Amino acid sequence: MAIFADGQCLIVTTRGPGTLNLLTYNPITSTLQNCNGSLSTTSTGVTRFLISFSHNYQSFAFMWNGAGEAVYSIGTGLQRTPVGRNWSQASLVEWGSSTVTTADVTGILPSAVDRTNLTTIFIIPDLT
Repeated sequence: MAIFADGQCLIVTTRGPGTLNLLTYNPITSTLQNCNGSLSTTSTGVTRFLISFSHNYQSFAFMWNGAGEAVYSIGTGLQRTPVGRNWSQASLVEWGSSTVTTADVTGILPSAVDRTNLTTIFIIPDLT
């Protein structure tokens, strides 16, 4: 089943402070620009992020910049996989794909508009 369909969202779980970065690129129309945004946490414990999407883009690369570990899971799946730690080995989802791959997206970054704190990353509140 494709990621971003029928509840198959991406959840990134991190430990410790850091920044989750999301590069949204390959727009479906030439009037849109690539976007690079991030969301930070100062928590010394566990933080869970939801990576959402825009129907106007086809590629979503993400990476963790923090001292602690970061893993992603797909939907309600139990498998946890490490998140990329730099843009040359970023975690990547292509629209319609059911898997996350690794890609070097450093060449795309210069064309991206900064959307720090305005991107489609959300912190999932800890309600315990």
